[in-house]
Amino acid sequence: MKQIIPEIYVKDCKNALPFYKDLFGGKIKNLQMSDDLPLFQDRKGKVVHSELHVNSRCVFYFVDIFDPNRKKVGNMTLMLHMDSMEEINRIYDILRNNGTVGMPLQETYWGAWHAIITDKYGAPWALNYTPKQ
Repeated sequence: MKQIIPEIYVKDCKNALPFYKDLFGGKIKNLQMSDDLPLFQDRKGKVVHSELHVNSRCVFYFVDIFDPNRKKVGNMTLMLHMDSMEEINRIYDILRNNGTVGMPLQETYWGAWHAIITDKYGAPWALNYTPKQ
């Protein structure tokens, strides 16, 4: 396997992209809107594809939800391993604002700091930071 990149379907992706860019940093690349695509003429203003390149190892694809039966990201949580306590606190604070906390940020029995949150756009995240021993 060369790489795994999560494709995350969120409601109102056009407005969600700046949120995720501010949250994670990086650059939005290859933004493709539905406006000029014949297949999506009935869905103007929607994001068909976008890439958030946080760094050389971390890339997310974000897409609008087109299927009315898809209410949220399904059957998985995106696990983010943080580099520092400051980073996990910053991301946790931003995600929980208008999001739903499933597990508050806390020290765990496995020696890491961990939290589970669904953000305001419906994407589920697990945050993890293991202090160096």
